[in-house]
Amino acid sequence: MPNTNTARYTAAEEFPDLSKHNNHMSKCLTEEIYKKTRAVQTPNGYTIDQAIQTGVDNPGHPFIMTVGCVAGDEESYDVFADLFDPVIEARHNGYKKTDMHKTDIDPSHLKGGNNMDPKYVLSSRVRTGRSIRGLCLPPHCTRAERRKVEQISCEALAKLDGDLKGKYYPLKGMSEEHQDQLIADHFLFDKPVSPLLLASNMARDWPDARGIWHNDKKNFLVWINEEDHLRVISMQKGGNINEVFARWCKGLQLG
Repeated sequence: MPNTNTARYTAAEEFPDLSKHNNHMSKCLTEEIYKKTRAVQTPNGYTIDQAIQTGVDNPGHPFIMTVGCVAGDEESYDVFADLFDPVIEARHNGYKKTDMHKTDIDPSHLKGGNNMDPKYVLSSRVRTGRSIRGLCLPPHCTRAERRKVEQISCEALAKLDGDLKGKYYPLKGMSEEHQDQLIADHFLFDKPVSPLLLASNMARDWPDARGIWHNDKKNFLVWINEEDHLRVISMQKGGNINEVFARWCKGLQLG
C-alpha cells in the first residue's frame, strides 16, 4: 500500500541524520533501504518512519548498543525485512533469517540450578514476552486492540487454578499507593517515563487496558500491555531456579 505522505520530499531529503547515533538501526539503515521502504506500509498502516522513530529520537549510549527500531505488527518483519533482518542478526550475534528458534519448556530437561548459594543469589526469576496473533503490537495497536489483548488474557488466566490461581489488577482505577507499592516490591512495571517507550508510542492512552495479574502467592505474574502484549514471569526468593522454571513452564502451558 503506498504512503502518499512521501510524495512531497525525496528519500534523501527525509533521511534522518544518524551520524552521532549508536544503535543497531543506525548501523543497518542505509539511504537505499530507506528509499525502498519509505513509500510502503504494512496492511495495518505501519511505516518505516514509525519503526525507526525511537532510534532516531534516542541516539543510544556511546558504549551500549541499543536496538533503535520497533515492529508495529507481525507483518513489519516481512515488509521491512531489509532493515529488520540485519538488525536482528546484529542484536542476536549472527541469528539469520533462516535460523529457527528452539523452544523447550520441559522443566525436566533443566540441569542444575536447584542449589545456588543464597549468600549470593537473593531471588530468581524467569520471564518471557508473548504476543497474540492478529493484533497489532504495542507501538501500533489501537485502543480497541489493546483492550482485546486484556480481555483475551484475563479470560485465559481466569482458568488457572491450584497454586496458580490468582486475580487481575487493572491500572485503571488502581490507587497511586497500591501502584507504587507493587513497583517497589518489583512486581509491577514502572510508569512510562522511559524516552524509548515514549518515542515508540507504547505509552499511548496510559493506563487504559494495562495491568498486572498475579497468583495468590505472588510468584507467578503476568504484565498486560506494557512493552509486549504479555510478559509472563515466575519468581521467588532464593536460588532454586528449577522451581521457578517449572512454575513458569506450567503457567505457560496451562494458560
